[in-house]
Amino acid sequence: MTFLIVAVWSVIGLVGGMVIAAELAPLFGVRDMEGSSAIFGVFTGAPLGLIAGAWFGYRMAKRGGGHPARRQRFLLSTVGVIIALAAGGVVFEMVRTSDYIDTSNQSAMWLNAQIRLPPGVAAPGKDKKIIMELRSDKETRKSSPYSEPDWKLTDGRMQAYSSVEVYRATDKRTLAVTIGDGPTYLFNLKAPARPKKYSYDGDWQKPDGIEGAASGAGEGIEIKVAM
Repeated sequence: MTFLIVAVWSVIGLVGGMVIAAELAPLFGVRDMEGSSAIFGVFTGAPLGLIAGAWFGYRMAKRGGGHPARRQRFLLSTVGVIIALAAGGVVFEMVRTSDYIDTSNQSAMWLNAQIRLPPGVAAPGKDKKIIMELRSDKETRKSSPYSEPDWKLTDGRMQAYSSVEVYRATDKRTLAVTIGDGPTYLFNLKAPARPKKYSYDGDWQKPDGIEGAASGAGEGIEIKVAM
């Protein structure tokens, strides 16, 4: 009986420690994306939880001493704890992931923006990177600062593409677009909160606002967003 109680509480401690550490991972500077927090939970919380659970189970089993009825009650309460933790974990995970676009595995969608300059405006140099920042009430994410824009002449206007990851579902998204050291243009996106992959193709839109000096590369740009 002692071995069974210790084994059960060891598993409870292992799983509990792993989940708690994974949820607290961002407090220790670990990204809450791409499985990083789960890895943190496995290698930190799981061993600590295993030890704590085994110690607790052993102490409680010994406290029962030679009283089989007391041990049986403790074993039944342990089963109850497992059921409660499992149900609580399911509810917590449903609440935690409810605002993800992909609630099943919390993977990212890509917001792809087609950017075009006014007619007659030449393409900026390769050193003038396109930086996009997605801003919303749920998240803030930036495009890669390393990709070089590939400007092409299309319908008499220079056009290029850039992308940024999107995780959270909201219909209040703003895309901030900066080309080189030019101003930052703000576009209030009209994409739905939770689009199906590759289902949304927006229209060309002008900036809704501007940050910084109203001059420089990219003045008067328009964007067209797809998800």
